[in-house]
Amino acid sequence: GGAASTEGFAARNGIRPLGAAGPSRSAVPKGAAKPDEWLVEHHFEEIDSTQSYVERKYHTFDPTRLTAVSTDFQTAGRGTRDRKWESVRGQSVLMTFYFRFPRECETDFVNKNAPNVTKVLSVAVVDTLRWAIAESGCAVCTSSGAEIGIKWPNDVVANGHKIAGVVARAVVSSEGRLDSVIVGAGVNINQTQAEMDRIRRPVWPATSLRAITGSSVAFDVTAIRRRLTTVFAEELQLFFAEGFPAFRERINSMDALLRLRPAAREVIFRISEQEEIEGAFEGVDEEGFIVIRQHDGTARAFPAGELVPKPPQGSMREL
Repeated sequence: GGAASTEGFAARNGIRPLGAAGPSRSAVPKGAAKPDEWLVEHHFEEIDSTQSYVERKYHTFDPTRLTAVSTDFQTAGRGTRDRKWESVRGQSVLMTFYFRFPRECETDFVNKNAPNVTKVLSVAVVDTLRWAIAESGCAVCTSSGAEIGIKWPNDVVANGHKIAGVVARAVVSSEGRLDSVIVGAGVNINQTQAEMDRIRRPVWPATSLRAITGSSVAFDVTAIRRRLTTVFAEELQLFFAEGFPAFRERINSMDALLRLRPAAREVIFRISEQEEIEGAFEGVDEEGFIVIRQHDGTARAFPAGELVPKPPQGSMREL
């Protein structure tokens, strides 16, 4: 397939093509390389946006390595659909990764799996936040029962609040292959809930790790950033070898909606501006598509769309 059909793959889960790249591809890190063997890190005290920096500089990076760019503060941070990402200096993990799929990965495999890279990074964020809580050892953290999970397609949530966001773009080769991926995460760590409340989100309001745990001691942002980098580097090795099916079960087990009672999984799914359906959210299938079971029992899978909160029974809804 050419670039146009590849853009269809890229449209899933917010991944958008940047443009054509050369035909050369990375080599597989030998024998599931350890992260420090193929990881290159660049950290800045301040930058406009890690995502924008990587988009400007990716062609200068070593294509055989995983490059991680991070910062303490972004002056023009970007979230999903180019929304502004709010951050307080030194209080968040703000980073963007760049990598090329190994040449051993067939083009069909790459184009099928690349749109799910955001979910792989979301898994790494959830694992890292759970690690941070366990490592802190504070009684408040462990007793608060902080429920950290994923909200389709790639937000990380905690106790009904958004704690992290993931955004990605694909770099399409001249052969129509999603050759490279730029994927970033913003994770709220030490902000107070009052600071988070300034971000107006009527559904899944913002929170931070410190706010949801009630910790009186600040978390080590640098240690959390380094842990996330290592975990994602390790997860990518599995992703290159086995693709998204190796992650599906874990992702569904982490899904915040699937943890709710069946009645609470009833959703409105907006396929397009003109079409939406109602049904029960059933997680993702082996291709990373969202699965909605309609009221007639039919299960339908979609590569992209929007989950709309279902209004309570008896309430008015604009048509």
